[in-house]
Amino acid sequence: MSQEGGKSDRIDPVSGVKVSEYVAEGTKTSQPAGLLEKAAEKGHWTQDALISEGDQKEIQPVAGPVAAVKSVFLFGILPLVVFRAILVYLPFGIDELMVPGTSFSLVMAVVFLSSFAFVLWRLGLVTTTGLAVSGPGALAASLVAISYLLMLLMPLLLGVFLEGELSVGQIEYSEDGEMITVKILQTTMSDRELEADLVVLQSGSQVWSSTANVTIDSSDGEGEINIPVSKFYSSNAMPNSPYTLKVTIDGEEYVRDMTYSQIIWSTTSVSPGGQWTGMEALSRDITGVDGIALGLVKEDPDRCSGDAQNCLVGVVMSGWAGLDTGADKPIKMPFANFSVEAVLMEGNDVAIAYPTITVVNTLATWDSNGGSFGDGTGWWGWQGSEFALDGSVLDATFGHYVPKDEFDSAGDYGCYSFTITVSQGSETSLSDTSYYEYSTSNSNDIWASVSSC
Repeated sequence: MSQEGGKSDRIDPVSGVKVSEYVAEGTKTSQPAGLLEKAAEKGHWTQDALISEGDQKEIQPVAGPVAAVKSVFLFGILPLVVFRAILVYLPFGIDELMVPGTSFSLVMAVVFLSSFAFVLWRLGLVTTTGLAVSGPGALAASLVAISYLLMLLMPLLLGVFLEGELSVGQIEYSEDGEMITVKILQTTMSDRELEADLVVLQSGSQVWSSTANVTIDSSDGEGEINIPVSKFYSSNAMPNSPYTLKVTIDGEEYVRDMTYSQIIWSTTSVSPGGQWTGMEALSRDITGVDGIALGLVKEDPDRCSGDAQNCLVGVVMSGWAGLDTGADKPIKMPFANFSVEAVLMEGNDVAIAYPTITVVNTLATWDSNGGSFGDGTGWWGWQGSEFALDGSVLDATFGHYVPKDEFDSAGDYGCYSFTITVSQGSETSLSDTSYYEYSTSNSNDIWASVSSC
C-alpha cells in the first residue's frame, strides 16, 4: 500500500495490482478547507464593513480642540476686530444704535451672536437633535464657550489694567457763545459714568455752582459737560474780571481758564465771520453809548433855495455802543445783544424817528421803511462799535444820509438834539444826547455842535 497526497492505494499481494483507493480518516484535503476559510473570512469582513458603515450614518464627525481654536480665531475674534474698527464709518448713524437698556452697540451684539452660532455650526456642534455638547463634542464646545465668554469680558478685564489717567480738557464755546463745553478725557475699555462738581468763579469769587453727570465713551475716550452761559454769567469779563471753571471729578480738582479759548465764526448770511476769545464772549453788558448827527452842508441847486450858496441838504447820523474803557469811544462787543432807539429833535418836534434796531451777535436788523432808512440790515460790533444810521440818499464822501426834505418837522434854523438809547432786556437803558445849532451866515448854512440848546 502506498500513500500520496493523503490517499492510500490497496495492492493485491499476489498479483501486485492496485485494487482500490481510500482516504485515511483524520486527513483533510487542503483545497476544500482553503475555500471554506476564505468564504468565512469574506463573510466576516463584509459583516464588519456593514457595521462600520452603519456606525458612520449614526455618528456625525465632531471637530477636535485644534479645529475649535482655529474657528474661534477666524470666524469669531477676527470679524469682531474688523467690525469694531469700521464701526464709526458705517452710514446712517448705525454706530450709535444701542441694545435697549444697555450701552452695548447693537451692531457688535449682532456680530457677536452671529459669529458664535456660525462657529458652533461649523464645528458640527449643531445637529438636528440639538447641540452636541456632550461626548466627543464636549471639549470643542467648552473651548468655544470659554473663548466667547472671555471676548465678552475682555473689555471689562482690560479696563481694570489698561484704564488711562483721567484729565479735563480746555473750555470750548459754541459759535454763538451761548454754551461752553468741557471735555472729560480718559482711555477706557468700557463706558464709564462719573459725577462732577462744577464751580464758576469771576475774579476769584464764586458766581455759580452745580453738579453734572458725564459718561466717558469708550470708543473715543471722551465725555462732555455742557453749561449754558446764561447759568453763570454775572458781568463783563473785560477788561479785568476773568472767569474760571473749577471741576472736581473722581476725587481730583481741575481749574480751567474761560477767557482765552478761541471762537470761530463761519461766514454766512447771518454772520460776517471772525475769530474771538472767551473774554469777548463773556463781555455782554453795554457800558458805553455815543451818538452824532452831522449836518451835510453843500452846494446843491436842487435843494438850496433863495440866495443860499451852500445849504443843509440832510443829516448823517451814527451811533456807538460797546464797552466803555475810558477812551473817546467804546470798544466793540460782538456777543452783546441789544436794541437801539435814535431820535433827532427840532426843538420839541421830532425831525427823524429812526426805526428800532435789534442787534444779535453783531447782526443788526430794522425796518427800512421802503428804503427811507437804508436796507434794513448791517453789522454792529463786528469791526468796531460804530454803526451808521443810513438814510435814503448816498453821498460819495459821507455815505447815506436822511434828506432835510424828509424831516417830519419844519427843518428851520434853530437848535436840534440827537439822542441814542441802548437797551438790553429789562436792564437799565443807556443813552447819549448831543446838541447842534442850525444857522446861516453870508448865504451859507451852518450846522455846528454845541453843548446845549
